[in-house]
Amino acid sequence: MKKVLLVLSTSGTGQEVIDYAVGRARKEGAGLIALYILETGLANGVFDTFTDVGFIGDKPSQDLSEAIMKEYRQRGYEELGRVQVKAMEEAVDFEPLMEDGGYVEKTLEAIEGRGVLAAVLVKRREKMFLKYFSISHADEVKAQARCEVVIFTEREG
Repeated sequence: MKKVLLVLSTSGTGQEVIDYAVGRARKEGAGLIALYILETGLANGVFDTFTDVGFIGDKPSQDLSEAIMKEYRQRGYEELGRVQVKAMEEAVDFEPLMEDGGYVEKTLEAIEGRGVLAAVLVKRREKMFLKYFSISHADEVKAQARCEVVIFTEREG
């Protein structure tokens, strides 16, 4: 069976992105895979922000790290649930996935290993000056994927 892959954002995926992915799967007569990636180093990004503003010290505890990752995992279950409800409403075959690892690596693995015909990704809104110095994870996937890649940009706020 053909598949459409929706890679969910750890900061929340907009309803229009979910609607697009489910609608695309229905239109193609395909199943929908929703992938939530618990990115390696996710807790470190939170620590860096809190350390920079002086909220926590330089060496966060293991308990704090585990609590942050537990929160991200819970958010992942909620995001997967939102997609599942929409897929059920539209009678689209649904497969939830939650993976630990790097965004690009795990997304490409899902594309290659599951016969994905189109991938729907959400790109973080970048600071203006950073656009010139780095490539986003979503753009990196698009450059390497052997399928169509549709990219939405996160909304502010």
